[in-house]
Amino acid sequence: MRRCGVLAACVTCFGCTTYHPTISHPMSHAVRPEESALECGQLDDAILKADTVRWVIRDDGGTLESSGQRAVRYGANALFAVPLSLILHGPAYVHEPGSGVLDAADHRIVGLLQLKRDKGCPPAPTDEPGMTDLQMLEVLEPLTSGQGDLDREALDQRTTLLDHLRASPPIPPKPAQPRREQPDPETQEP
Repeated sequence: MRRCGVLAACVTCFGCTTYHPTISHPMSHAVRPEESALECGQLDDAILKADTVRWVIRDDGGTLESSGQRAVRYGANALFAVPLSLILHGPAYVHEPGSGVLDAADHRIVGLLQLKRDKGCPPAPTDEPGMTDLQMLEVLEPLTSGQGDLDREALDQRTTLLDHLRASPPIPPKPAQPRREQPDPETQEP
């Protein structure tokens, strides 16, 4: 029995995630029908807002998990964490790594980009070299289609692309330093 308890504690501890939300992240809603009336500038604002929510989730440690990883987490909770919780009289389980809220935010961004494309809005630059947001959409669509399960590599590719959606602001030029005039040696008194 002692070995099972130690094994359960190890599985629970090593399965812990680094996702610790600083704020409660609501599940992002899909693109609503009334949003199809948004103008191009409003769509860009909505994309920026959805990306901001996404970055808060990422900064809090949110990551995407595949269905295989989710199944392992569920299995670990069922086999080890639930019995351990009963023994410890408190919760001891492997937490969700923020995958649900991050996945919803990703799908919202892709849906807004699709609306932008369908309206013929001009593309915006991204931080991905040589790629606009609408070009990025072409790569993202198969990675968010919901058709079948994505492997770890595809989820990482989607995360990397969306991490580069927002173009870095240009670095402002340094203000010119006022020149200090050198005293003229001929006019200086000794």
